[in-house]
Amino acid sequence: MRSRQMESSMGIDDQFFSEEINIISIDDIPCELSFVNENLVDDFKIKEINVSMLFRQYQNKSVTTNIKFGERIKFREVIKRAIKESWSSVKKWWLTELANDQTLDENLGFVILECLKSLPTAKIKNEPSETTLITNYLDHVMKGMLHDPNKYIVEWPNTGLDESKARKSGRSKQPDFVVSVIHQLQTSGVIFVGEVSPPSEKNNVYKNCNDLIRIGVFMKDCLDSAIDLGADIKMLGFQCVDYTVDFYMMDIVQGTYIMIHIGQISVPASVKEMLHFVDEIEILLKIREIFCKSFDSLYAKLCNPNDPSLLSTKASFKHDTWNTQIYEIVIEYVHSVWKI
Repeated sequence: MRSRQMESSMGIDDQFFSEEINIISIDDIPCELSFVNENLVDDFKIKEINVSMLFRQYQNKSVTTNIKFGERIKFREVIKRAIKESWSSVKKWWLTELANDQTLDENLGFVILECLKSLPTAKIKNEPSETTLITNYLDHVMKGMLHDPNKYIVEWPNTGLDESKARKSGRSKQPDFVVSVIHQLQTSGVIFVGEVSPPSEKNNVYKNCNDLIRIGVFMKDCLDSAIDLGADIKMLGFQCVDYTVDFYMMDIVQGTYIMIHIGQISVPASVKEMLHFVDEIEILLKIREIFCKSFDSLYAKLCNPNDPSLLSTKASFKHDTWNTQIYEIVIEYVHSVWKI
């Protein structure tokens, strides 16, 4: 855990801003301590709240979703056949397998289908632009995992988040990716956000750190919006840099907003790379399970806004988000200290 202090020379009119800012990063909880729930000497605390222990407890809450061995074998078989023969020669066989085995569909078998249809056998050497990375590679995975047009839709918008506009006036920041809940034929809430950087930006650490902060702000705005509606959800987000995607989850625990890294995958750029992707599907299934629970909670509240049994337990723990000026101070300070 790191804690640094910064003296600000700027006068900012913000009730939550003090002249001394504590920048706290909880990022070094050892693996061997990940299942320890008791108080430890070096734990970070805010008054009586042990933040380190809350973080460990959250880490320990696993989602019990597993791909069976037989399904992995089927996925690998169709990929190997597509490499050795061609996609057109195995397409009918794989469509028949999907039709006859519901578990293949439940375990993202149609993501495998879309990737086989769309990817080259070997990786193209040219680096894709951000738009090409999204449309030719990332979209197959995200839509296959999350898109259900009658319940929630995957979008790559060019507009600001309504949830962020509600917090401040003026032009709000625009996430690259959202999943919006559909209610009464309208989008009525965002429960997943994402940012994408192309391969040309993979070494731009400063930009990518800024994007991660943006993701955290988007997630908090959407989480707060759901809480205002009375729904208890866990907000999801991702950051894609090059072909690597990191997934995060945010929740409020005893008044503390906790953003947790769930897992990392590599989006396949070719059919050959899909063999490795099969081993990462379990991460996507865990994310989808968290996502579906959050959707159920928010959708139930949208349908029954006055149902007293659907009240949020987190409303009293909400805190305002720092304004942009404060974030810029923090970012510039960290940039100057760490020379990112």
